[in-house]
Amino acid sequence: MEKCKFGAVSLNEYGVAEIEEEKCIGCGACTRVCPGSLLYLNAQHKAEHHEISEFGWNGCWKCQHCLAVCPTGAISVLGLRPEDSLTPPDPQEAAQVLDRLIACRRSHRRYLRKNVDYGTIHHILGILQNAPNGGNKQLVEYTLIDDVDQMDHLRQIVRSRLDKLIDQGIYPRSYDARSIQDLINAEKTVRPDMIFCQAPHLLIPHAPRGKGCWQQDIDIACTYAELLFAAHGLGAVMMSFCLDVLDLMPDIKEILQIPKDHDYHMAIGFGYPEIRYARGTQKENDLNVNVLKFI
Repeated sequence: MEKCKFGAVSLNEYGVAEIEEEKCIGCGACTRVCPGSLLYLNAQHKAEHHEISEFGWNGCWKCQHCLAVCPTGAISVLGLRPEDSLTPPDPQEAAQVLDRLIACRRSHRRYLRKNVDYGTIHHILGILQNAPNGGNKQLVEYTLIDDVDQMDHLRQIVRSRLDKLIDQGIYPRSYDARSIQDLINAEKTVRPDMIFCQAPHLLIPHAPRGKGCWQQDIDIACTYAELLFAAHGLGAVMMSFCLDVLDLMPDIKEILQIPKDHDYHMAIGFGYPEIRYARGTQKENDLNVNVLKFI
């Protein structure tokens, strides 16, 4: 399986920020958002940055907050220029779109057997790099199957192996004979494929176990990916059962190029949905909020 990088940036080892003095208005916004406290205003009330010896907690976080916050576009960082960045959408328009995306998102379990254009997938994964992650460590990696024939191949191998394990009375964790039979029965109605929900494509975020906020980073990556797929007119479904199944098959995990020291607990199937939903659900009355007051 080919391994590629989305939005990778070539870095000069310690070349951090370039500040155009004539553009800097001395507002100090950059000094108040830099998590590494690298920026300061000099005697001329112009932004400068301290020298650093490393990237990370004790140096530059590579977060690009300085580039993003400067109102005049005076700061370029890590070889990236402000004029190449996206600008925020109008809040009123963005709020309406995001409200509808969240209210109308569904878990899709039936898909067309059709490849999503690779350019669309590449674009979505590039935007996904902006998802929050602990300390901006950017440790999440992805296993991607972007071809329906390859996905069918994996689907057939895994199902054949699982059927043999079931015959031996071996089940994925948290499942027993009855729950597995329920999933098999559901293949006649809701999901033609109980393992991968018939998805033509698969995305598995994974991160080094014990480093940073690896579990939260994976969950956030999945959540953002699902919304991005929905925004581009694709269906998606978050899945954990398929990973429980793969845990019974260590050799297949190696084929998926997931390092042994990496955690993975959620996958996303995605593609063009066979069934589209006409409207969102109405869950306002289900909201359970405890409002705290201390004074």
